[in-house]
Amino acid sequence: MLMQFDRDLELDFIREFAAGGELMTGLSADDRRERIRVAIYTHKLAHTLFRDGPMTYAEAYAKCFGRPIEMRRTVRHEPKSEPLIAAESLQR
Repeated sequence: MLMQFDRDLELDFIREFAAGGELMTGLSADDRRERIRVAIYTHKLAHTLFRDGPMTYAEAYAKCFGRPIEMRRTVRHEPKSEPLIAAESLQR
């Protein structure tokens, strides 16, 4: 769960991507963060300077949310393999 973030930077991101049609009102903090992350990758901005400043979009994202842009919302676990029904019936 997200605890600390830079509200000013988040508002800059929202302004930036709201003009591109991204709706961010009414979303939870985690959903907004994820949409901003996806928008940065979708527009291929990770290595572009953010607001003509000293930081790239990826660095501004990390400063804003306290986590690297590469980190997804949740960790995806590998599915557990289940025994095949056919294999079980052959063993009987």
